[in-house]
Amino acid sequence: MPLSAIMKKVRSYTAATTNEIMFKGLDRRLAEFLLTEAERTGSDTIRMTHEQIAQHISSAREAVARMLKSFSEDGLVELKRGAITLRDKNRLNRLK
Repeated sequence: MPLSAIMKKVRSYTAATTNEIMFKGLDRRLAEFLLTEAERTGSDTIRMTHEQIAQHISSAREAVARMLKSFSEDGLVELKRGAITLRDKNRLNRLK
């Protein structure tokens, strides 16, 4: 693949990521990521660390941990060490 094509893909990805970070709140990005990951793996339990999730959605680990705690308190997810189980996909979908 020519360098110009690679650079075009990088610019496109960067623009899309920047737009997502700027215009979608953390709650929306996190809900969308959790639902997408559950669909991709075919399981309602996601086995990732807060740090890994934060990297995927371009956020800080601490912010992801706080939002997951909020989701847990609202009954959207169940948190266990190393695993997040989706409990209310309908409400998560409404956050997207």
